[in-house]
Amino acid sequence: MPELLIRLSAWLAARARRPESEAGFGQARSGQVAILFAVMAIPMLFASGAAIDLGRRNAAKTQLDVAVDAAVLGVITQKTNTLTDVMLTNARTQFLADAAKVPGVTITSFVLTPAPGATQVGLTATYTATVRTTLGSMMNVVTMKIAGQSASVRNVAQYIDFYLLLDNSPSMGLAATTADIANMKRVTSPACAFACHLLNSNGTENTKDNYNIAKKNNIKLRIQVLRDAVANLVTSAKSSMSLTQQFRMEMWTFSDIQTRLIQLTSSLDQVGTAAAQIDLAYSYQDQRDSQTAYERAMAKMTSVIPASGTGVTTADPIRFLFFVTDGVQDTPIDGTMSNASSGFKINSNRFISPISPSTCQAMKNSNIRIGIIYTQYLPLYDNDFYNTNVKPFENNIGPLLKSCASDGLYFPVSTDGDINQAMQQLFSAALASVRITN
Repeated sequence: MPELLIRLSAWLAARARRPESEAGFGQARSGQVAILFAVMAIPMLFASGAAIDLGRRNAAKTQLDVAVDAAVLGVITQKTNTLTDVMLTNARTQFLADAAKVPGVTITSFVLTPAPGATQVGLTATYTATVRTTLGSMMNVVTMKIAGQSASVRNVAQYIDFYLLLDNSPSMGLAATTADIANMKRVTSPACAFACHLLNSNGTENTKDNYNIAKKNNIKLRIQVLRDAVANLVTSAKSSMSLTQQFRMEMWTFSDIQTRLIQLTSSLDQVGTAAAQIDLAYSYQDQRDSQTAYERAMAKMTSVIPASGTGVTTADPIRFLFFVTDGVQDTPIDGTMSNASSGFKINSNRFISPISPSTCQAMKNSNIRIGIIYTQYLPLYDNDFYNTNVKPFENNIGPLLKSCASDGLYFPVSTDGDINQAMQQLFSAALASVRITN
């Protein structure tokens, strides 16, 4: 159109310079100039009208593109892995309401196409519409067509059940740090790094035992650090959820007996409250030390935890066992021990050894992922029992626990290490191990 106008202008200018004998515009009296300008005004008017209508069309398309983007994102950002009919209906209603605000626009089609998958959730929306013209209607162009689309995709988030198996046997009464151990030995007689928790013969609390001495002297024990670490784990889980009720937790403590502090629940606040119950098991009056029964505990958890799922729905979650222990079982003998050659049978009902990885295999076969925090066992080289029954396998304690753990989910903690930090690292590693990428 601009090129045509330029040519017409040049032609008119040339005609205006011609002599009267050649009927130039400058001297013509026949009215040709008026007629020619009237003829030229029509395409110029049409061109101007087309420009105005094209601008209105582009403005309308921009507004509709924003509306379709908003409709798609309104669905895809919801905390769910499933796109329901209700969500799609709401998206349609939202788009049509936004489109109705655009002057002169009529929506002729709007199609939403979900793209569900095992690893991703996606949605595509396409629309067609018309926009009324103004001057274009004089050329029989009553409407102009518009079309557009928007698409979004995201990775599915996994639903996860966490089962916590926490060693609360008397050995978890060890003072938490080197400084705490020194203080514990200073305030006890005979000097002892462990806060043994005792009952009187009548079943009442022995307020003079090492456990209460530690409390009175503000000496932190491993069991207290573990309690704090679990509370902080709950806080991290609450802040990490990208789906509603994405995480559930169940919590157990064990020594030679096993106690479920809270059943599997999506109410993480209740789990945080239950964490306050984590405490040291009482030592027996007859001084039996066989109070760390791995095989009992692992067999129980194998029977409790269902096979792990895909994590895509609440009915099929991925399942983790978080196992915190000092790595040495001192256990009553229940039939035949699974790895009798790894440790020592102290008497007819007492066996001491590192863990047997075979006790973890049944859970692994069910795709249950096992994360282990090893609060490293304190060597007692001034103790004859330790030198005879533990020292021979002390170098195997950590490696065998690591063999029990799933890949990348083993975290050892030294005497001066931070159980809380290890718990946070385990949680982060657990989430990373199930994160789906494009």
